[in-house]
Amino acid sequence: MKKKSILTALILLVIHGASLLKAQQLNPVGICYVEVNNNNMLNAGSYTLQNTNRQLFDVAIIFAANINYDVSKNRAYISNNNNVTKVLNDVNTYVRPLQQKGIKVLLDILGNHQGSGISNFPNREAAKDFALQLAHTVYTYGLDGVDLDDEYSDYGNNGTGQPNSSSFVMLLQELKAAMPDKLITFYYIGPAISRQTYNGDVAGNYINYSWNPYYGTYSAPSVPPLTNAKLSAAATWIRNSNPQSTSAATLSTLATNTKNDGYGVFMWYDLNGVDNASYLSTGSNILYNENTLLSGPLYSWSQGDTCNPPLGLEATNITGTSAKLNWTPIGSQTYNVDYKPAGSTTWTNIASSYTGNNITVSNLTLNTDYDWRIQSNCSATIKSTYLFAPRFNSGNGCTTPSGLKAESFLGTTTKVSWDLVPGALSYNLQYKTAAATSWIDVQNISSTSYTLPGLTENTNYVWKVQAVCNGTNTSSYTADASFNSGFAPVQSPGPRSLSFNGSTQYLNAGQFNLSGNAVSFEGWVKVNAFKTAFPYISSVMGIEVGDSNSAILRFGDGNLANNKLQFILSFGSAQVKLNSNTGLNTNTWYHIAATYDGAAMKIYINGNLDASAAATGNFTANGILYLARNYDNSRTLNGFLDEFRVWKRALTPAEILANNCNVAGSSTGLEANWRMNEGSGNGALDATTNTHFATLTNMTATNWKTDVACTTLSAQDIASAKENINQAYPNPVKKGNNIHFRINDSSAGEILLYDMTGKLIISQKIDKNDIAISTQNLSVGTYVYKINSKENTVKSSGKMVVE
Repeated sequence: MKKKSILTALILLVIHGASLLKAQQLNPVGICYVEVNNNNMLNAGSYTLQNTNRQLFDVAIIFAANINYDVSKNRAYISNNNNVTKVLNDVNTYVRPLQQKGIKVLLDILGNHQGSGISNFPNREAAKDFALQLAHTVYTYGLDGVDLDDEYSDYGNNGTGQPNSSSFVMLLQELKAAMPDKLITFYYIGPAISRQTYNGDVAGNYINYSWNPYYGTYSAPSVPPLTNAKLSAAATWIRNSNPQSTSAATLSTLATNTKNDGYGVFMWYDLNGVDNASYLSTGSNILYNENTLLSGPLYSWSQGDTCNPPLGLEATNITGTSAKLNWTPIGSQTYNVDYKPAGSTTWTNIASSYTGNNITVSNLTLNTDYDWRIQSNCSATIKSTYLFAPRFNSGNGCTTPSGLKAESFLGTTTKVSWDLVPGALSYNLQYKTAAATSWIDVQNISSTSYTLPGLTENTNYVWKVQAVCNGTNTSSYTADASFNSGFAPVQSPGPRSLSFNGSTQYLNAGQFNLSGNAVSFEGWVKVNAFKTAFPYISSVMGIEVGDSNSAILRFGDGNLANNKLQFILSFGSAQVKLNSNTGLNTNTWYHIAATYDGAAMKIYINGNLDASAAATGNFTANGILYLARNYDNSRTLNGFLDEFRVWKRALTPAEILANNCNVAGSSTGLEANWRMNEGSGNGALDATTNTHFATLTNMTATNWKTDVACTTLSAQDIASAKENINQAYPNPVKKGNNIHFRINDSSAGEILLYDMTGKLIISQKIDKNDIAISTQNLSVGTYVYKINSKENTVKSSGKMVVE
């Protein structure tokens, strides 16, 4: 055969092959969502058209991964629940068989009530970081693309910003650059639909397909320049017992209109595990002139195991040839850590089954971008999916500062500090509110600390710092560190509690990630009235994002007496509920506690074990923690709270009984401690260093009450206190003047002032060597003071007299 004839034959063969490939794709293209919380992905491959034997669905979408928010790093990240994790960790079982049939498999990404979504990335850096996470996920698990869904983000939560005009397009630009050979589809809903244009570019330049999200309706998305061939005006919820699903008659209408109007996509939602061939045929007969056959087996589904990767990912101590990779550990999990140059497709493992919260990677190349990822091992067989860290540059040899720390949160000022960088001549610092888009620059700082001025009270801030080794040689900036500026300090007038009206008043303590295998809630509660109307719930404290994400302590439930306690944790996609045996009375103070230790959930009332139930594994609770409220205002508390705490460990019965009135802020595992003794101001301060300040919502100064549960000083303590004029002066002090306390011990943490009945009158934190306390509001008489250490042990005590 002549060369020309051979070439012609090859060209014809390629053209014929391309035509065959094109013929395998339906027109309109079939899109199928599978809710993997309840159904098996493999069912998407079990339906074919009767005559041509083509697959009914061209694209199957794993529904759904979430966009969560890591408050500690002000970073959006991909969160996969137990069922998405099961699919991704076993793609050979649940994904590859579909792909072998020619079905593209995408991962849906949608918000999770944490304030972060596709519409509020504050800058290109943040959009690129999330785009890289998506691309890494797609390539790591061998998927064919992602589906973007702008629902349930609750923009503004956790100090995040509201939707802006640039976020969506920037994300798409970076996403297409990171995975040019993959599909990007758009579920046409949410703020993103009105934010498709930015800086002369449009979202549709990067989107392959888009569809109507409102089931049973017919309305085409507007995603220019996409034509009808890339859009689905129809939205079909595959018929099931849900009243929102689409009837066969409506399906017929949707299919007819799609065919008549020339739309090239038809979207099906919620494919389940029963034989849907007859129902699907109603649509396929109109769309393709063929019946649908159930040509493969139907697959059942069992729930996956919960296992979360750690948060707080950042690279520090970057020297040019090495870097320390850091994360916040979860319980007793071990970790697998990999890294690679950004331009490489091959990951290098640097640690497997590793215990710790950081590891140093060496032999890096100068001025090179690197990626790294981490995976949790929750057991020998249960693993999380990978979480992909922010990309970092190895730098030029001027070491990036480490040891970032924020302290002294005084509302309008906060002190930040970092470790000394050898050879650094000075440092540059940037800071801003978490919601802002521009940074405030502070140049040429000569020390390793700086007090940030002019802050707004109770506001989330981020900051970062770089070393200057000479005029032109600077380190990379650190990853963003975060803090809450807190509240302006107040001098406590003595023991106080907070009261709530049962309708609009509660405390917002901000973002918590309590997920793991141990937790304790405890505090004092007095209820004025329990709820007598549906849902019969009076909330005490906790996180409630959904059935698969919660840790709650409350009174009542639909099938529980309204005066009985209920402790709830989420394991997998379901809540486990433990109910108390004892019903509580109104107008009575009770100390209540709930613990989980990895083996059992327990409820204690006044130090006595009241109820217990076996439970094992890791629970998920990652979201905003409220006190006196959960879910909505119909579940608020009518009553009082005092001395409430959150622990990331299970308290023992002895600890619950012995320390119910007071514990040291530095106690092991103590995550938050609201003493509620402020008596004024806009928040309940956290006695730990974790800055979980709880904002008073719809409350005023009248909500601080002197009705408290704990007596604070015994008669023996009063009798043993002696005058100590060397520490308190002048003593006696004239009413209205200040009395001063000399503090010569750096471990001293707090001054407590009591009247002669043992009632706490004033508590004052110690932050300098001379502490002045006003006597303006004190009555004439004798008082006892105690100076406690930061660990809550008594350093000294004495008496003082007000004349």
